[in-house]
Amino acid sequence: MRPLVTLLLVAASLLGVPLMAVAADDSTEGPTVSTQEPLVVATKLSPPFSYKDAGGRWTGISIELWKHVAAELGLRYEFREESLEDLLANLQAGRIDAAVAAISVTADRQQRLEFCHPHFTTGLGIAVATGNHAGVFQLLRRVVTPRLLSLVGLMLGIVAVCGVMLWWFERNVNQTTFGGKRRKGIEAGLWWSMILLLGHKGIFPVSGAGRLVAGAAMIASLLLLSLLTGVITSVLTVQQLGVGIDDPSDLRSKRVVTVAKSTAANYLRSRRIAFRTRDSVEAALEAVERGEADAAVYDKPLLAHLANDRFASTIQVLPVSFNTQEYAIALPPESPLRKPINTAVLRFRASDAWEEMIYRYLGEQ
Repeated sequence: MRPLVTLLLVAASLLGVPLMAVAADDSTEGPTVSTQEPLVVATKLSPPFSYKDAGGRWTGISIELWKHVAAELGLRYEFREESLEDLLANLQAGRIDAAVAAISVTADRQQRLEFCHPHFTTGLGIAVATGNHAGVFQLLRRVVTPRLLSLVGLMLGIVAVCGVMLWWFERNVNQTTFGGKRRKGIEAGLWWSMILLLGHKGIFPVSGAGRLVAGAAMIASLLLLSLLTGVITSVLTVQQLGVGIDDPSDLRSKRVVTVAKSTAANYLRSRRIAFRTRDSVEAALEAVERGEADAAVYDKPLLAHLANDRFASTIQVLPVSFNTQEYAIALPPESPLRKPINTAVLRFRASDAWEEMIYRYLGEQ
């Protein structure tokens, strides 16, 4: 009996060894991704999503996201700065392992590359020079709008009609002011109508019809002056001190600049809006600053960041946003990193740390 028990114990111990090994393997399985060489991660200057700090180290919203993902997955990597054009081409050819910056997900890029889950949703914006730097001639040219001219024309028409009517009704009963030759009487009527329109008391008509004309002229003057004040105020405030750009449709008659081969360039091209290009968003804003362009169109968060930092006194971003787009980590086609990175991105975005980071870079959204 004892030999049988011993045999059973030995068999059980032998079976337990592989079971323990399997259990050990299961317990150590985690999100780490095995890579022999450091991953080459391309990026570009796109503050506040990717830029270098005072010490020359890459930082920003997208960079911090990647660092968090890499730490969670146990990835080794090195950053390489490239232009947007080279970055996309190298990704498609598989010469780099990932790209992080403010990289928009588009239908064309989706056909050539892999994209992880988007981590930021935004849109295009319009940056213009601050009104304080507009020249006098340029400011007057922008203030004198067709609507303003039509109101001025209407005012002059009312002055002429009321002046002639007043002369006609008063010429026989008020000889002192409107008597004599026709030309002199009409001139007196026009003068009276003009000063009344400007708010002065002027001359009191004698005839009933003349008083009726005067009353109508007073009411018309109040309405027209209110409209005129509203139009001028609208031009100076809503149109950003005469920039004349309220939405993308206003760009057709302006000198527009953007970054070459960007999402903004594709948008402008699809809307048949003429534009010139620069190599970077900073160069585009410099063109607006120097008066070489009326407006720069690019991703709104990047424009806002630079307008509040480097171009704080010369550039302002208009309160419009259009052409919604999403930023995401880009990968080469059929990259095995996509699934584990997606999981890490979603986990980070659901954390309080993500909200704190967004607030640190962008403030209240």
